[in-house]
Formats: sequence, structure tokens, C-alpha cells
Amino acid sequence: MRLIGLALAALTLSGCAGWGFNSNVSPAGIKDYYKGDGVTLYSKTELEGVNYVTLGSVEGEACQVEANEAPPKEADARAQIRRRAADMGANALILNSCIRFDDMPGCLEQVLCSGQAIVVAD
Repeated sequence: MRLIGLALAALTLSGCAGWGFNSNVSPAGIKDYYKGDGVTLYSKTELEGVNYVTLGSVEGEACQVEANEAPPKEADARAQIRRRAADMGANALILNSCIRFDDMPGCLEQVLCSGQAIVVAD
């Protein structure tokens, strides 16, 4: 009886041995997606007395193109603005505002965030 149990367990485990995992996400895509994690969000009051350099204005957006898609999320627009700030060499971001728009060209609904990419001294 024990032998039959062991044989069934071995057969079951070996049956999954040939299975693999395929993904449409490349290592470069994952690195690009998470590069905004190194950008810290600040308010202007948090930066009083802190040395920083402004690199320029930056925007991020989330867009609903088709009616059957989910509405755009502010979190997606904020993630995009952080990635764009990282592309400029920033380690921080002053987020000015996030505004939701309806019926924009190319978007049924859009969330647009704007801010300033900055480098905060250590």
C-alpha cells in the first residue's frame, strides 16, 4: 500500500516537471516600471530648509481610451510622473496637483498630474 502511494506521488510530481512559465514582461520592462520607486514625493513645506535643485516641470497621465476600459486611476498617473522624474535624473518630486478631465482628445476620461522634478541633497 505504501509502495502504491509513493508511486502515485512520484508520478504526480513528475507530471508537472515539463511545465514552464512564459511572460510578456521583459526584464527591461520591469526595471522601467519600478524606476520611479527611487523618487520620493515631497510637499513644498517639507522642503523648507532643505537644499535641492529643480530640474524642471514634469507631467504624468492615465487615460481611458475605450468605454469598455476601466476608468483612469490617479495612482497610475502618479507612478508615471515619478518614472518621468527619474528619467530626468531626479531623486524627488514636488507634486503640484492631479486633475481629472472628461472628454479629452483621445481619452474618454483622463487624470493628469503635474509637478517639479528635483534633486535633494543628502
